[in-house]
Amino acid sequence: MTKDNVFTINDFVNINNNFMIVDNKSNTAILKISYMLMLGVLFALTSLYLFELRSSEILLFFIGGVVLTYIIFLLRKSNYLFVEYLGNKLTVRYYTAHPIFRKFKAFEIPKNYFYDYEIKKLFFGFQKTIQFKVKTPKGIFMYPPLSITLLSKNHMIELIKILNELKKS
Repeated sequence: MTKDNVFTINDFVNINNNFMIVDNKSNTAILKISYMLMLGVLFALTSLYLFELRSSEILLFFIGGVVLTYIIFLLRKSNYLFVEYLGNKLTVRYYTAHPIFRKFKAFEIPKNYFYDYEIKKLFFGFQKTIQFKVKTPKGIFMYPPLSITLLSKNHMIELIKILNELKKS
């Protein structure tokens, strides 16, 4: 409990071990704002270059830098990720952090169907993904990999804690 007598999610996790949440909303919001700022700067610089009578190569350099940064962010394929463990099931909600062409998706895994998970680091740690594995009566099913690049170190520890608890049961 904080000094203002307000419970935080970490306090609630300590009170009730059957309820845990991992959410990277703030990091996703920062990334979305960055995308929008880069698009705005790109539009402004391109307009200035096209309509300025004395166009300079320095503007082209800045335009190229913004485009390169934007492409690097896109290659990370960052996702908003919300993982909730309620004791009997794991709920995962996610969508692409890119502000355009977003697809909201979700799935639930019952506690007795959860089998395993796999965390991979791609491109020398530039992109991190997690893949959930479920054991069904028809065999082992693997969900598509989700990007966990935007998870902070504390969120990553909480996620691994949740998944290891599921794996044990």
